[in-house]
Amino acid sequence: CSSSGELGSTRICGNNEASVASVHCHLSLLEQRGMSKKQPDGVQDGFFTPTEGTPLLDKDNAVPHHKETSFREYSRQIVIAGTGFLADAYDLFVIDLVMSILHRIHPEGVGSTDKSLIASSTLIGAVTGQVLFGCLGDWIGRKMTFLVTCILIVFGALGSACVVWTEGPFSLVVQLALCRFLLGVGVGGEYPLAATIAAESSDKATRGRLIATVFSMQGWGMLLSCIFTLLFLACGMPLEIIWRLLLALGAVPSAAVIYLRAKMEETEMFRKSQEGHTEEGTRASFAKHAERAWTMLKQYWHPMVGTTMTWLLLDVTFYGMGSFKSRIGGFLVQSNATTPREEIWHEAMLATVVVCVAIPGYLLSICFIETIGRYRLQFGGFIAMAVSFFFCAFFRPVLTGDLRWILMLAFGLTFLFSNFGPNTTTFAIPVEVYPTVIRATCHGISAAAGKVGAVIGAAAFSPMEEAFGLGTVLISCGVVALLGAVFTFFFTADEVLDLSKLDEASKSIN
Repeated sequence: CSSSGELGSTRICGNNEASVASVHCHLSLLEQRGMSKKQPDGVQDGFFTPTEGTPLLDKDNAVPHHKETSFREYSRQIVIAGTGFLADAYDLFVIDLVMSILHRIHPEGVGSTDKSLIASSTLIGAVTGQVLFGCLGDWIGRKMTFLVTCILIVFGALGSACVVWTEGPFSLVVQLALCRFLLGVGVGGEYPLAATIAAESSDKATRGRLIATVFSMQGWGMLLSCIFTLLFLACGMPLEIIWRLLLALGAVPSAAVIYLRAKMEETEMFRKSQEGHTEEGTRASFAKHAERAWTMLKQYWHPMVGTTMTWLLLDVTFYGMGSFKSRIGGFLVQSNATTPREEIWHEAMLATVVVCVAIPGYLLSICFIETIGRYRLQFGGFIAMAVSFFFCAFFRPVLTGDLRWILMLAFGLTFLFSNFGPNTTTFAIPVEVYPTVIRATCHGISAAAGKVGAVIGAAAFSPMEEAFGLGTVLISCGVVALLGAVFTFFFTADEVLDLSKLDEASKSIN
């Protein structure tokens, strides 16, 4: 064990311990120097000090405690962070059905290239928001940046609903792409901030469950996009009104929590991390913060490889297949629809089936993330996804007629095992392996890598399917899932770290 202060350990301890080996090294040094925690959590030298067990309270109830978070506070944290995430998921997944409607209203005006432009603009905006708000969250603080992301989502969603059909270069597609980019920036910012706030507002015993619960809002957002589409079709609304209303509804959840976020107090862990790095109570300059963050980032290269690559590989399949789930469902289960409304109904029903199969995965993650562990959940999920993809690819020509529902079920299982596995853990792990000063930044970088994978998947799906067929696409997704398992095996730690100890150990490299 070296006392040099570096956390970028070159010692490999087994297959999945390298990312925490150096942290343990520094913790042991602290213990040797008499700095280890010998008193109850949150108490040092007889005085209370905030830890990750200190909940995020509003100004009217700012009474810190270090015991397990109460159910009331637990629920409040889910509402503040999870409601915005529900809107994020709804906005990201409803576009598939909206583009299907637009194509049937104006088949000449909305082609495959236009669909890719609109889908990609949202993902590019999300990458921008994840990196930008991750950095700003660590520099300015979690509260203000979390409020700004809400506002961006509201304006982006309402703007998307108000675009107009025009001729010329500034067409409806261009308008929608710009609005979706703005929406994407807000959606992207939610990822690092929601995860970071949830992690810093809970204790070690319940942290994984709280983060998984916040992330599970993604499933309910996906389901709402399908339910609203079916409901509006059943009511006989014109298609022109349906797609606009679907986009506008994406602003409602975020608008509902703006007031609650405005009342938030900054997390105690963030305030504590700023001690000694501010001058006369003022915020450190961005240059000083960036220098401090870069010094730490260099020491955490090993977990960074793990959190970025596993998220990237997951989203190649998750968004690549998810963004086109209606089309894939159409290939797997034939439709007898004869009118545009019937075709859209069929696609929405197929999407609903896939989402209903996927939602139990989120619930299972909430129940078992603490007992199974992040590493085993992620590794096993990748393997199960690969098996499901290979099953769909190889049995697609055999299972015909009524048996095609078996293929639809197998395709839905890819989402089930994704959610009960890497889709949840890749969101949770990045806020548990980095210290507070770079926690949101590293989560944002990891999430941005995931969106890069999503862009790759969304862009590659259509040309690959046209050139080689759907079977090749499914086999490729299976191979990508296996690569995710390989990166998990070598770069993901099988241990839940104490965030306060992680911060204490990181002080030696400041």
